[in-house]
Amino acid sequence: MKKMKTSLLFVVCIVMTIMSCNDEDDSQGINSTPEFISFVDAISSLPGETLTFEAGISDPAGIKSINIKYESWFLDKTIFKDSLPDVYELAYDFIVPDDAEMNSVHTIVITAYNVGGNQITKNVVVTLDKDVTNPTIQIVSPTNQSTVLIGDGNEIVLDITVSDAELAEFKIESSVLNETKAISGETYNYIRALDISTLGNYEFAITVTDASGNIRTETISVNVLDELLFEVMYITDVTSNAALNDDLFGVPYSTIASTASTEDGYVFTGKYYSSTPNSEVRFIPQQTAFEPYSFGADPNAMGELILGNDASVSPIVVPGVGYYEITMDLRDQSYVVEPYVPIDTAFDQVYVLGRGVYLDATSSTCVDNSDGSTRCWHFLSGKPFIPDSNNPYLWTIDVTAQDQPDDNGANGFILNANPEGWGPFWRVDANDPSVTIPNAGANYVFDDSSLNKDYTFVFDTHLNRLVVKNR
Repeated sequence: MKKMKTSLLFVVCIVMTIMSCNDEDDSQGINSTPEFISFVDAISSLPGETLTFEAGISDPAGIKSINIKYESWFLDKTIFKDSLPDVYELAYDFIVPDDAEMNSVHTIVITAYNVGGNQITKNVVVTLDKDVTNPTIQIVSPTNQSTVLIGDGNEIVLDITVSDAELAEFKIESSVLNETKAISGETYNYIRALDISTLGNYEFAITVTDASGNIRTETISVNVLDELLFEVMYITDVTSNAALNDDLFGVPYSTIASTASTEDGYVFTGKYYSSTPNSEVRFIPQQTAFEPYSFGADPNAMGELILGNDASVSPIVVPGVGYYEITMDLRDQSYVVEPYVPIDTAFDQVYVLGRGVYLDATSSTCVDNSDGSTRCWHFLSGKPFIPDSNNPYLWTIDVTAQDQPDDNGANGFILNANPEGWGPFWRVDANDPSVTIPNAGANYVFDDSSLNKDYTFVFDTHLNRLVVKNR
């Protein structure tokens, strides 16, 4: 028995010696060092955003492991490769901590090891300054949906200014003009006059790209006609171009165009609530300016329109307090103002629901009114409008639009009239958010550029009209 034990021990010792020698041979016989054949050494990111560490690493002996380390972000990730590839493509996602400081710079160490333990190290510099803001486009002329008369030339004058921290490309596309220009700097102004020889509607798509790849596109259309007739018409009680544009949407008010064969393009009717006696309104066929055409009342002829080219045109006077239909007819240059009494039932209360809509520092449409829990887009979190003292159909509320923290999804809203259920509710027309659609429509979603701003909502349940004004 003693002899058998001695023999077994001898065999074990021989096997362990051989294995030890092989391990030493594997390590001592490897003279190669891993090599980065590609490497992203600079990354621009933001707090809370996912970034990707990317590299191509090669070694003929085989890649054993890759370590990514940065103690300040508690990052110490080792990726082991049992298959020992001679080429490894690293693509590791990492979420930057939410509390990381904007514009701060961080150096992350990436180390690759081969099967023999030989290593190579490189640094990735992460700067938290990523540009995620789209360029801005300011169209001085032409006014969107405007009408111009065909003449001796230069019917359409394009005057467009674009801005960004670092611009890269300007593009304009249409049936009469297609141009792409490489641009740079913070501001670029594009001016061009077009000689139009054919009547029709001309649409221009303006696209601007910045150096970070952010894109913004605006589309405008212009009618070139040989007489004054229009596809759209608006009615407004403001008196300046600035006031026409100082809202998120809803100003000026849209009208209904007649579709009768002899009235199409000539006859428009607007419904209007006059909150004071002798309100003054004007018709304009372009949404953002009183130029080039504005229509008011001829002060010397009752019921007759007068054509102006700015906000100084004499207004149409709405005599009393209440709802009116105001119709204009370009065929005989006339207008009619008629009062009426709504017959639809007013609501006891209306509410705003959604995400990112705040009434104050703590109360938002994501806070359940009963228990304080988080319930975005829910009737239990709806916040009440304030009723108008003189009009049971009219409601207002002051809010701030913000990016809702700790909750993924769109920042936006719908309206309803029931704190205990979904209906009745209103969403908006996707093409014109000032038009609210009872029990249908689309959720309104704030563009990122509309966040962190204060607004006043004015909601008329009779007119199904929503105005969102900056305040």
